[in-house]
Amino acid sequence: MTAADLIVTIDRVLPAAPEAVFRALTDPHLFGRWMGPEGSDVVVDELNLTLGGRLAFRVTLPGGGPEVGLYGFYEEIEPPRRLVHTWAQEGDDAVSTVVFDLEPHGAGTHLRLRHHGLATPEDVAQNDGGWHHQLDRLAALVG
Repeated sequence: MTAADLIVTIDRVLPAAPEAVFRALTDPHLFGRWMGPEGSDVVVDELNLTLGGRLAFRVTLPGGGPEVGLYGFYEEIEPPRRLVHTWAQEGDDAVSTVVFDLEPHGAGTHLRLRHHGLATPEDVAQNDGGWHHQLDRLAALVG
């Protein structure tokens, strides 16, 4: 398997305009409502929406599970069409990149998510499942 194969790509149509979807991706109060598994507690510690700005949040898994810290830095910000940031877990040296491309689609938005730079096929499978779940929650939030 090559690095080109270690990518998650998801296309989804969301029931809201690109501006509303972009806001849900970048507003700390909305971000915490769709990120993380259903029933988890998400605390956004920092969401500095500037080039090079930091995104940092903590997810406590349902049922009092462990807390997971995640962070990244914004590499591209083109409201309401494109958002790119790095993605890493606290305590892990692996850094990947998440790309959100948003296009108008009727009254909604075609969202294409690409998460690349993953290290193993297991990382791809775990992140694919996680992103599908997160995007379901995002669709419900903006819908």
